[in-house]
Amino acid sequence: TATGTGVGKTHVAVALARALATRGPVVAWKPVESGVTGPLGDDEAALAAVSAVHAPTLRLSAPLSPHLAARRAGLVLDPGALHRQLVDLATAWPTLVVELAGGLCSPLDDEIDHAGWLEALPAGLRPRLRLVLVAPDRLGVLHDVTAALHAAAAHGLSVDAVALSAPAIPDASTGTNAAELSARPMTRGRTIVTVPRAPSTDLAGHPALAALVAA
Repeated sequence: TATGTGVGKTHVAVALARALATRGPVVAWKPVESGVTGPLGDDEAALAAVSAVHAPTLRLSAPLSPHLAARRAGLVLDPGALHRQLVDLATAWPTLVVELAGGLCSPLDDEIDHAGWLEALPAGLRPRLRLVLVAPDRLGVLHDVTAALHAAAAHGLSVDAVALSAPAIPDASTGTNAAELSARPMTRGRTIVTVPRAPSTDLAGHPALAALVAA
């Protein structure tokens, strides 16, 4: 999952799936993708390329939050159906990487956000859930990560790791945020890594991804 959109979620998810694949079959899945203009969304295609099977994504054309894109398409998102799809995938495959369509507080439908959707997962899946926040290594990330941790805690979710993705254009805070987060009370003791800008094939063997796999 992530603290927001456009922060390298898919790139990290693909690299993580590649790293986890050294242990056995992995399926990487994005339940919903908006802004899709072709047969497949860019994120769906990238995740399918590193998956043991292609797990279909609900595709929405408008480049908006899932609930707004669905409304514009005249559709009603069914969180329960997405839960059932997740259960089927998690039952069939030993490792499932799920990339959410936005951050924990991003709306999924007109009623719940992604944190609420994760909170409502079937009880049998909750012990298997490992939550990774992905955020850009730039100014504002200390707030974004801390706010996401508060949101997770409010829904009874435990965040196992934070991955800071190197931004295309660094700022004065880039390179310092991992250490700052490690020293903050809410993030102290959690796995926090900085993921450099590199092809996912190279990142799969990077120490940052090894730390995520261990977490």
